[in-house]
Amino acid sequence: MSSKEKKRLRDRRSQQTLREKKLRHAAQLEERVAYCEQHHSDQGVQRLLQVINGLRQQNETLLTRQKSLKSLVNSWETELDEPGSVNGPSHGLSSLYEEINDREAQLALQTNFNESIPPQHGINSHLNTPISAASTPPNMQSPSLEPLSAEITPLWKQIPPHTDDFNTRTMISCPWLVDPELILPCPDTPNSPLDLLYGTKTNALADMIHTALQRRPIRDPERLGTGWLTYHFSRWVIAPSPETYARLPVFLQPVQGQMAIPHPLVLDFMPWPRMRLNLIRRWHLYAKDRDYLFGLLACCVKLRWPWNEKILERDERNELCIKKAFYELFTSESGWGLTPDFIRRYPDLVEGMDINQIVIELL
Repeated sequence: MSSKEKKRLRDRRSQQTLREKKLRHAAQLEERVAYCEQHHSDQGVQRLLQVINGLRQQNETLLTRQKSLKSLVNSWETELDEPGSVNGPSHGLSSLYEEINDREAQLALQTNFNESIPPQHGINSHLNTPISAASTPPNMQSPSLEPLSAEITPLWKQIPPHTDDFNTRTMISCPWLVDPELILPCPDTPNSPLDLLYGTKTNALADMIHTALQRRPIRDPERLGTGWLTYHFSRWVIAPSPETYARLPVFLQPVQGQMAIPHPLVLDFMPWPRMRLNLIRRWHLYAKDRDYLFGLLACCVKLRWPWNEKILERDERNELCIKKAFYELFTSESGWGLTPDFIRRYPDLVEGMDINQIVIELL
């Protein structure tokens, strides 16, 4: 080939290469334009701006809550560092009693128990018992420790109003009430205390209570006593009758104050009526801190039962059953005690109670 032909061939190749580059570049630009038209329209931009504004508001709310939590924690540390704090090893029960009495006096001046009940989020006015015929509680202005009135409705029908949503499966404290049809066939009393201590495949209610109590580091006496009371109170709520109500210990039977304020069902398991009312009244303050509260309570609630003393014995049929002395202990309000740790941390929850009667020292 001559030099002119070679030059023309190179020119044609370079022009073809240039055309291919232009075509590829144009195709890329068309793809970008189509993507922008699809994702960067006015509506899409408006949606993104709304999301950004929502995130900004949420961030501001979180920052505000963080500041309030920091100030609250700092106030706790200040109280713990005060010279008059009872957390030091040199302080005994006498100093604890003095502090509780002082704080009760302050709370009595600051708290008006006749004031209107603060609204609680997530509580509807129509909430009643989860499983039972709806009962109309008497009208009361403030919680009371007086027994329930049986003039209109029998006592066994007066179920406290609860705020739990048993239609969902997000329950933690009382998961057995999510499936009432599963536990309705269960006996009114466990066939064996081993069902609550070690679980069972023949009693769904006892097995689920055992599983829930496994979350807490408690001794077998408290595990059996708490499980036994929880079992019978749950049976009464699920299937209210004169028989199931009669199996409740006197201190576990609802009082007037429990009918005044809707509350979570787990609060009705407290062995002290006065503490139940204090916690129900202040639940809007402690609801967000419920895990820590119940965790500390599980560690601090103790039965006045000697260490290493057996709680079970053999009956005439050589089967394990609850010792009579232990049964009488945990079915009595005086058989339960609180360690000073819980009283120091939550003095407002023992307001109105005799500290000498409820405090228990671990030796």
